[in-house]
Amino acid sequence: MTLVTKGALGESNTRYAQGGLAAAISDSDNPELHLADTLAAGSGLVDADAARTLVQAGNDAVTWLLEQGAQFDHEDGEIALGKEGAHSRSRVLHAGGDATGAEIERSLVARIAERHDLTVLEHTTAIDLLVDGNRCTGARLSVGRDRPMIDVHAGAVVLALGGAGQLWAVTSNPSGATGDGIAIAMRAGVTVADLEFTQFHPTVLDAPGHDAFLISEAVRGDGAWLRNDAGERFMRSIHELAELAPRDIVARAIQDQIAAGGRVWLDLRHLDPDSMRQRFPTIARYLANIGLDLATDLIPVAPAAHYFMGGIAAAPDGRTSMHGLLAIGEVSCTGVHGANRLASNSLLEGLVFGRLAAASLERESLAIEPTGDVRDFGHIPPSTEPHLSISDAKASIRQIMRDDVSVVRSRESLESALSELDAVGRSSDLSGSSLTSIECRNMWLLAREIVRSALAREESRGGHHRSDFPETRTSLDGQHQLVRFTENAAKRWFGSLNHVLTPFLPEADGH
Repeated sequence: MTLVTKGALGESNTRYAQGGLAAAISDSDNPELHLADTLAAGSGLVDADAARTLVQAGNDAVTWLLEQGAQFDHEDGEIALGKEGAHSRSRVLHAGGDATGAEIERSLVARIAERHDLTVLEHTTAIDLLVDGNRCTGARLSVGRDRPMIDVHAGAVVLALGGAGQLWAVTSNPSGATGDGIAIAMRAGVTVADLEFTQFHPTVLDAPGHDAFLISEAVRGDGAWLRNDAGERFMRSIHELAELAPRDIVARAIQDQIAAGGRVWLDLRHLDPDSMRQRFPTIARYLANIGLDLATDLIPVAPAAHYFMGGIAAAPDGRTSMHGLLAIGEVSCTGVHGANRLASNSLLEGLVFGRLAAASLERESLAIEPTGDVRDFGHIPPSTEPHLSISDAKASIRQIMRDDVSVVRSRESLESALSELDAVGRSSDLSGSSLTSIECRNMWLLAREIVRSALAREESRGGHHRSDFPETRTSLDGQHQLVRFTENAAKRWFGSLNHVLTPFLPEADGH
């Protein structure tokens, strides 16, 4: 068994997850309440069967993590549970206050170190899948810092490559989140879904001269307020849950304030200062380093690209439309997040569905003949005006997405983005073998399909808000937009999915 990671082992979106792990483990909570909150947040696009599978496994998932050595925060001898936006109960587990992802990552990496049957390839990039018909038989890799190309054949390939926040110029995601897994799958003809839905986290530090830094939703869960330049708590007039409304609503409200020429501030001054600094030590340290006090200063915030709800169409056990290929975590689209992810459900998804995938793989025979080759669908255009460097091309893609495919978009902005992205493709050589080149061509391919999907969905729903189609079309409830590349063409349609993408998945007896 081989584990491949683009950076150092443990470098991932999971590590940077300040928020917690949502699970209905308290006596005052139950999976059905968690399911109801998940369905409500997902704006009519959550697959109820997949979501029920997710929330019912919460207790077992927490127990398993504890067995792996994860240590969560306790209060009065019990696991402490916080409340975050759109949750009706306190059900969010945290570790180190605001370092939950880092603690989960630490415990799992420690267990990996104990495995003697596992080869770990760090600083290694997956370039494309090896395919034989409709079966994945391995992957082509660029290995180590010297980057030789090798083909690795396998009975099954699991993509767990995270999200795509780096497609936008302002994001809470680490530098490696460039959408590689989704782009790799698209080039191989694997069905992807709901690419128009990106969650913009409402409260990312907006301080000129400093990097975007996530201010966890748990801060608002503990009582922080949002104020505009006039000092008003503007969320109270927008939603009954005020600062704890679903993320898409809060993000748009903040964006409206900014579009009107104002700024938005996170206010903790009415809360106990020592308690806040102790509760959120990572955030407090970061802010202190730039001269801000979490507890006594107004913290400037703005929305930023945070979580990608779209991805490779996958069942809860990771199965995709290609035999032998599984997708887990943010790279996948299982239907559990719908159009707007409920806070802290993503760590739970990776954990629960990752364990389901592992159990499924244990039941399958992984023996294959070492055949297969890279399927080239020819989606990288020839460069007719190669005057744009790869680094400049990458920066251009990110700026285009920030300007035109953000919290609010329109046909005009999306058509402009598509035209500008095509110009980037004509002006740069996206076929290189450097890490920057690999990432740039993946970003370019995925960005174009995000824009095309956003153009096709002529309504506003969850993380996809069209100013020219501001209403939600109830006729499109439960309608997922699926994309599958065929040779030299892309087909797109809306499909009604009673189960998570099952009409487009292989039979259960084949990986």
